Amino acid sequence: MNSLTRINVKYFNYTWVIRDYLVIWGKDRKISSHQVNIGIDNEKHLQLHFEKPSGSDRIVLSLQLHGLKIDADKNKISYEISVIKDNRSVYAKKDFFENIYRENIFNLDRSEISKFISSTGTLTIHCKLTYATGNTEHFLNDESSDTNEVSVPKFNYDWIFLGKDLSDIKLRATCGKEIPAHRVVLAATSPVFKAMFSHDMLENKSQSVDMNDITYDAAVEMLRYIYTGTVESQEFSLTAEILAAADKYQLEELKNKCEKILCSNVSTENAIDILKVADKYNVSRLKKKVVDFVRHKITESSDSDIAGTMILGVAQFLSK
Repeated sequence: MNSLTRINVKYFNYTWVIRDYLVIWGKDRKISSHQVNIGIDNEKHLQLHFEKPSGSDRIVLSLQLHGLKIDADKNKISYEISVIKDNRSVYAKKDFFENIYRENIFNLDRSEISKFISSTGTLTIHCKLTYATGNTEHFLNDESSDTNEVSVPKFNYDWIFLGKDLSDIKLRATCGKEIPAHRVVLAATSPVFKAMFSHDMLENKSQSVDMNDITYDAAVEMLRYIYTGTVESQEFSLTAEILAAADKYQLEELKNKCEKILCSNVSTENAIDILKVADKYNVSRLKKKVVDFVRHKITESSDSDIAGTMILGVAQFLSK
């Protein structure tokens, strides 16, 4: 027996690169990033600050959120801050917002912060926010959660995920929007990308890959897995799109992860749609999960409307 506790969340990633940090700091003694929308609504924005408190020789890095409401947003946001130096993380901190508006990340003297500056004089800060969008849910006997399974990414390229630094290829989603990527990272994970970049193909000669049947959000989440080994989506429609992308580019582990997520999200509202996905991409365990779920709902449900709708949905599925 096992159980699962989860909450629906949204994620936001932001990288702030300060070139010639020492020159800028020596001139201004305060450096602030742009205010960037974190994707929750039009009001919430993130901003990072380097500043020297009055009467002190120390340097403070703080993370500020604009547009939050005390009652609605308190204790709903966590953050992960990392400092990247010469392609590796040299400092990391994870916590939730104790102060809803502003959090001090570190308070260092000048000699200590010099350890964070790269060989080219650049200071790079990566920030990831996690925002709760629902209530905590608890599930018992969830077949998709294996308490003995530990997911360990093969690679950890989070420091260049969605970054233009060192990028040598762009993936163009169905909407036309382009995403920076790196050939060697893609080829190391996907045999399709490896073949694409190793042979005399159009994509190998050009600087872009057209992904005409993959949405921008699905492409980003596929890259998130390739670069970090993680899957953040728990929502049905996006997870189904990620599974389709994983199938196309032969990312079997990502496909398996999507299958588990979909297994844990089967409901009367989406069962038939999930069954269609399972059948299209030949995902046997997911198909069995949905069939068992539908059979149980039809035979055990006291609501004739629910049972009738599911029977009709199955009939329509079988007729195609």
